[in-house]
Amino acid sequence: MKNEMKNEQAVSPVIATILMVAITVVLAGVLYVWANSLAADQPESGTRNSYTAEDATASTSAATDDLLMQVRWQHAEDDLNWAFVVMKLSVGDSTYNCNTAGDVECSIGQDGSDDAMWETGEFLTLSESGSDIANGATTINLYVTYRGTAVAGDDSVSVS
Repeated sequence: MKNEMKNEQAVSPVIATILMVAITVVLAGVLYVWANSLAADQPESGTRNSYTAEDATASTSAATDDLLMQVRWQHAEDDLNWAFVVMKLSVGDSTYNCNTAGDVECSIGQDGSDDAMWETGEFLTLSESGSDIANGATTINLYVTYRGTAVAGDDSVSVS
């Protein structure tokens, strides 16, 4: 009689297995949704855009406001937010920062309609802004990153 009473009060092994599987599936779903939302919140890194740079065909001199080069997209899928773009020029041991505000050694001019973005269809002009970066024939190295990742493109330009 005691065994019959225990059997009636016990949970069937089949029901216990079904409950364990159901709990595991629900928990896996919750973890998947949580991990997916964490991944979606991560900032995008880099871009697949690539640029080409060339001499601006203006003569460089000892002045500090020479037009240096033009930069165009060779391949562009994304508009790049200037807040995440770092552009630098170097000549020999000297490095020059570039920005669109013109308050550093190198000024970036844009032909697009949105000053906050480096748009897919626009070209840039890089000019000296208070610094003599090039005087006569000069090879200028160009470094561009977006969100900390290098943007593919020409890494040096000869200007004259």
